[in-house]
Amino acid sequence: MSDRNLAIRRLPAMLLGLCMIAGELCAREALLDESPAMVELIHRPRHAPVDWRDRSGANSLNLAWEKHRDRKWYVELQRDGGRWVLAGIAHRNPDAIAWGLKQLQWGFAQMADDGSFACDDAFHSASFLVETTAHSILSLEASPYATSFEAQIQALKPPLLRCALWMSSPANHRAAANQRIYTHRRFLVAAALGQTALIHDHDLLQKAAMEFLRDGIRLQREDGAFPEKGGHDSSYHAVALIYLQRILFAFPVEWQEKEWSEALERGMTWLRQRIDEQGRVDVRGNTRTGLGQETGRSGAIKQVNLPEVATALLYYSVRKDDPSYEALARKVLAP
Repeated sequence: MSDRNLAIRRLPAMLLGLCMIAGELCAREALLDESPAMVELIHRPRHAPVDWRDRSGANSLNLAWEKHRDRKWYVELQRDGGRWVLAGIAHRNPDAIAWGLKQLQWGFAQMADDGSFACDDAFHSASFLVETTAHSILSLEASPYATSFEAQIQALKPPLLRCALWMSSPANHRAAANQRIYTHRRFLVAAALGQTALIHDHDLLQKAAMEFLRDGIRLQREDGAFPEKGGHDSSYHAVALIYLQRILFAFPVEWQEKEWSEALERGMTWLRQRIDEQGRVDVRGNTRTGLGQETGRSGAIKQVNLPEVATALLYYSVRKDDPSYEALARKVLAP
């Protein structure tokens, strides 16, 4: 284990409780995606394409849309850029960071003046781009690469704010209301708006983030599950826990309410009960994944997203300083 990772493991629990001071991320936030297990299991090394500087930055279906504008595209597909940024930070790879930022920049380059996008499912799609960009900015600014990428970070901040304000505007009240059947999206939007509020010290976005977060918690069932389409789903439940934990790691203590951590405890208990001793995730009763119910943007049938289940567990392992959750995450990802 490297000296850096050993130092992370030895940080006292009290340090993990410190939160934002003078606009900088707390120590706990800096550790969230850089714990040894996250680096090893989730943010694995990524090597940017040799010609990344010559590429536009478009991802997946968006590459085809660049050439044929009659095709469908989704700005959310640019969120893989955030994964590149986090992997680049974790493995000290500036090219991976730069390639990730270029993918995020491509997304905002398609944005209209009012902060909207002319893609399908625009509100939901934009929420992914805003969340991953805000999380990337906060992570970069807490990293050794803050100075190296200052120009790119500053260039992303204005369009990030414009899109977040569009998301929270009355124009999207109906779209947001229609998504209440997907509880994980309440936490996604709350994380997107809340992290942007931190970056810009923006009271309106903070208030909007709180409303989405409280609504998500109100929707939680008594057994701890976050409902999806009228039932439960072990995969999307884990996604809700990821965003809820990012909120709890990033938001200042004075913003937080005791119901937030209580909801996390209930939700994590429910998830753990859905994973057996071999790390197999139970899909019985799932409304969206694991039983052929839905297809993704690419047309592939949705299965339980095991890396996201593992991420929820690994975040909780850091939060509670409990290695048993890391051990369970390893089983979930075992071949």
